This record gives sequence, C-alpha cells and structure tokens, in this order.
Amino acid sequence: MEQIAAGVGEWHRRPAAAGAPAYAVKAQNARTGPPPTMRKGGFPAGRDRCQHVPMRIVVASIPAYGHLYPMMPLALAMADAGHNLTVATGKPFVGRLPITTAFGVPEHLDIDGAIQETRRRRPDVHGLDLTVAMFADTAPLVVATLLPLFEATRPDLVVFEAMNAGAGVAAGALGIPAVAFSIGLEGYLVGRLHADAMAYHADCWISRHRVPPVENPLLAMALIDPVPPILRQPAGPPIHRLPIRPVPFSEAAGGVPAWLATPAARQRVYLTLGTVSFGAVEVLRYAVSEIAGLDVDVLVAVGPDGDPTALGDVPANVHVERFVSQPEILPMMDLVIHHGGTGTVLAVLAAGLPQIILPQGADQFVNSDILCRIGAARVVRNDQHSAGTLRNSAQELLSGSSEQVIAARVQAEIAAMPAPKDVIPTLMNIAGG
Repeated sequence: MEQIAAGVGEWHRRPAAAGAPAYAVKAQNARTGPPPTMRKGGFPAGRDRCQHVPMRIVVASIPAYGHLYPMMPLALAMADAGHNLTVATGKPFVGRLPITTAFGVPEHLDIDGAIQETRRRRPDVHGLDLTVAMFADTAPLVVATLLPLFEATRPDLVVFEAMNAGAGVAAGALGIPAVAFSIGLEGYLVGRLHADAMAYHADCWISRHRVPPVENPLLAMALIDPVPPILRQPAGPPIHRLPIRPVPFSEAAGGVPAWLATPAARQRVYLTLGTVSFGAVEVLRYAVSEIAGLDVDVLVAVGPDGDPTALGDVPANVHVERFVSQPEILPMMDLVIHHGGTGTVLAVLAAGLPQIILPQGADQFVNSDILCRIGAARVVRNDQHSAGTLRNSAQELLSGSSEQVIAARVQAEIAAMPAPKDVIPTLMNIAGG
C-alpha cells in the first residue's frame, strides 16, 4: 500500500484519534482556537450523546477546488462534532487542509492532464459528455487507490463527491455505507455516471460475493444536495435527497486585499473565471476593458495558478489578485461577473448579489441557462463579446434590476436550508444502519 511520507504537520486543534491510519497526513493549516469543551465519554458538552458516537468517516473528492471545497464545511462540521475525519483527495491538497488527509487518487494524477487525455482519445465528445467521459476514465484509478485504504481503515461512512464515482464503487463493493455530495445544478449527470461505473466495475462486487446494486439510481444511499429548490432540475429516477445549505469555504492562503478594508467610495465589482479558467486570459481582458470604464472599483481574481501579470497594464480602479477568500469578499461586492461554476453560482446567490456569467466549459453553460431561465443572472457568451455588451449589462444590474429581486428571493431560500451541522444526525443514522 502506498505510504504518505511527506508534508506531515501538526494538527493542533484535533489530533488524530486512536487507531487513525498511519499513512494519513495531519492537517498543515489547523484552525486556531480552543477545542470544544468535552464531557466524560469524549463527547462535546451540551450536545446529545446519541448523535455523537465517534465514527470513522472518509470524505472523498478528486483534487480540484470546485469539487473539494463545497464539501469542506460539512467535513469540518463532522470533525467538530467529534468524529474521526480523513479527507481522501490528491495534490495539492494532501497535507494542507485543516483535517487529516490521505491520497484518494494516485499521487501522479493530474486533473488537467486527465481532461486533455480524454479530449485526445475522444475528440468527438464535448460539453457535459466530455465531463462524464473524464470522470469515467479516472474512476478505475480511484477504485484502485481507495479499495486498499477502505479495507485497511474500515470507515463507518464514506461521503464522496458525486462525480467521483470510483469512491462510490470502492465503498459499495466493501459494504460500507456511503452518501454522495452533489456539486452540480444539473441532476441527470450523476445518475448516468453512477450507472456506467456500476456496470463497468461490477466485478468489484462479484469478486467479494456481493451483488452490484443495479436497482439503485446511485452508488450511494442518499444524495446531499446544496441546490435550492428553485434551481433544482427534475430529471431521472427519484433520488433520496438530503438538502444542505451551500456554505463557501476558502483556505487561509486566500485573504482579503487591504484596499477592500477601507470604506467603499463607489460600487464594487468582482471578476473571476474560477480556479480552472480554461486558459481564457482573453476573456478576462475583454471583461476588464468593458467594466473598467464604469464608475466602479474592480477586483479581479485570476486563480491560484493564474498569472496576474498576464493581463498587462490595467486602469487604476482595477485590482488584480491571484487568489482571494471568496466568502469574505462577496459581502463587499455589488456585482459579480464570473465563469458560472456551481460553487461560485451558489455563493453569489447566497450573498444575494446579481451576477453576469461568462461560461467557458464543463457545466458552466448549463448553469448559465438555468439561472437565466429563472431570471437570476445574465449571460455573455464568448461569441457575444462585442463592444458595450458586457458594459451595458453591468450598468443595468448595478442600477437595480429584476435579477437583484430574484437573487434576494433565492438568498432567502438558501438561508432556510439546513446548515451542515444539522445534516450530521441523518448521516449518522445512515452510517449506523
């Protein structure tokens, strides 16, 4: 079995529980603050003991910001509740999260490389079909990595990002209770991917004298769903959904630019193409050229792997950063212009802000269509980049619009959804059978 030997740090707030896997990497960036007050028996004081029998839980995600980050608030809530958490993911997240980590994919796996390889092998596949194909291609690698991890640690529960189908296969083949965590607005993809993965990996069950759960629509007992009802798309067979409030997560490395701490002299616009911008530097340049002429301050985030200098010289009211703490900066904004990734879509709606979407790939086109359909956003596609198009839309949204009214309505709907900590009792019931 692969051993994780590098990057071991100290986890000051939550040391690994007795019996934790030796190959787990302790958290590199532990959150500060005192641990919760404990009472006899090791359970947090003031909480119902029956809901806090310590369980061994693995949260599994491919190593990509948009897939892992949406799950982190729930993972942290379960760890705070006293459970033994391990996040199974890959580079660059192993060893740097505020929770013990382990490799849930091969150490050499590069997601960008996997996408390019899928495009090379299947040039006729595009859009969401390409997304499904890429995850289908990586599923065998995930199964091969997680089966020995699960066999060695025997977790009581696996919570896996729904597109990470290999994690569902590994858990199911070993009879470990599992729930999936949805990260998309479009629901039919998960069922399609899970059915394909179940058929392809049927031998994982058969070789262990188990029967593949072909009658189930998912590789999981339930689907944790952060999508508010107004955005939910009716598709596929009925699924046991566990609603959860989408809560933004950001690592400490993000931060808030100093200039935002000063009182706002004029409206502020946040521009980002997310953590995977599909190389669309020209799109950012177009957006900056359109927005900079307005009487606004513009914050541009080019992503953790982006190059702030690639935009060249920008006007004085445009501030370019590599990575910011999105949860902290969103309340300071008046308008968000972004790529349409599900995490950003939901974070902006939770903040009650109007948005303009510049879709570039993956599920971003579907997301922009869904938001436009309910009147919560406007969209400017790459073939609509004529002078004034984005500028006029931004000006209208900054002046007040029906999109602002819809955004406020969705914000209230999101606020009424269960917080991550409120979902834990249901998950523990699933884990306990």
